[in-house]
Amino acid sequence: MPVSRRDFLATVGVGGAALGGAGAGLLSLPAISGRGREALWAQQAAQGVQGVGDRKADRRMAAHAAIRIDSNENPMGPGANALNAIRAHLNEGNRYPILAEDDVIEAIAKLNGVTPNNVILGCGSGELLRAADQAFVSRTAAFVGAAPTFEAPGDFAAFLGAEVRKPAVDSKLRLDLGAMGAAARGAGLIFLCNPNNPTATVHSRADVAAFIESVNRTSPATTILVDEAYFDYVDSPGYGTLIPVALENPRVVVLRTFSKAYGMAGLRIGYAVGRTETLAQMKQWVLGSNVSQLTLVAATAALADPANIAAEIKRNSAVRTFTRKFFADAGFTMTTGDANFVMVDLRQNAAEFKKKALTKGIAVGRAFPPLTNQSRITFGTMEEMKTATAAFRELLGSTAGG
Repeated sequence: MPVSRRDFLATVGVGGAALGGAGAGLLSLPAISGRGREALWAQQAAQGVQGVGDRKADRRMAAHAAIRIDSNENPMGPGANALNAIRAHLNEGNRYPILAEDDVIEAIAKLNGVTPNNVILGCGSGELLRAADQAFVSRTAAFVGAAPTFEAPGDFAAFLGAEVRKPAVDSKLRLDLGAMGAAARGAGLIFLCNPNNPTATVHSRADVAAFIESVNRTSPATTILVDEAYFDYVDSPGYGTLIPVALENPRVVVLRTFSKAYGMAGLRIGYAVGRTETLAQMKQWVLGSNVSQLTLVAATAALADPANIAAEIKRNSAVRTFTRKFFADAGFTMTTGDANFVMVDLRQNAAEFKKKALTKGIAVGRAFPPLTNQSRITFGTMEEMKTATAAFRELLGSTAGG
């Protein structure tokens, strides 16, 4: 029976059972590199993939959930201009996307006040995270992240044989910059996700810049990768991009993605900004023509449509206010939600709450150890959040205050 590429990737993603032995575990680890890991689990469940332990039922229900607020996706999808660009260029699918790459790089450079030489593209930011691991970590140069933060770069660093150091977030669920700095001595790469996923907390530009200066002094060979995937959604005072620092400092790289505010998670495009000599170390690990022709024209059109991004930011802000008010009124504490999601202390096991929510047709984020009682809730549409919070009110029951 023929096996499709999708079937193959799904099988490898749950442990490569068909391969067996230690090799299966090695293949399974880096196979899951995207930010929508929950979506992959759902796909596997829909295909009836076996051998996934006690998460199997959860994924099966998630695949059919009416409301998907589990993977930090933009529920509105790409803007009209981006969709129109895709339609208009369908007949160019027979051409390699060389000119379109130049167009989107020029648009990205203009948006961020840099030159095209300061930008490289990735198939989502996931490819660039792996390229950074390949370029900067090794068996003798550790990876520094946090517990919890976005896991994919740390997982891949471990696959490469690097030591992975994960200082816990602080009492406010923010990255503990002091602990990360102490862990950075002799490290090859620090992954600093700001806002942090899954906690939706931020540090000011000044704090991150001071952190970088400190690391430069104590561990001058360490590269700091600042992931600004949720940059557009932040309205916290003092927050700002580190791109100007990356242009001056060869030990700093900034990542951005079109998966969040631009609603293009399924189209797969991200980019890195930094000095040319720094990006050159990453670029050798990035595939040529790694972004499709249709994705490139969609991204170029999206960048030329600031009104759509402004509308998305306004929409997300309104939904964030509604969602946070619901949990606050119910007596639950939560993070500020400086992204398109929030982390809520439900005072109960997050994995169990996820299962209960799935019975109501609502998929929320999985558990993120060591925050076992915290649930990550993505902001869907206002209609979705009204339906979801009504279900949450019933599910939380006696644990809710107020």
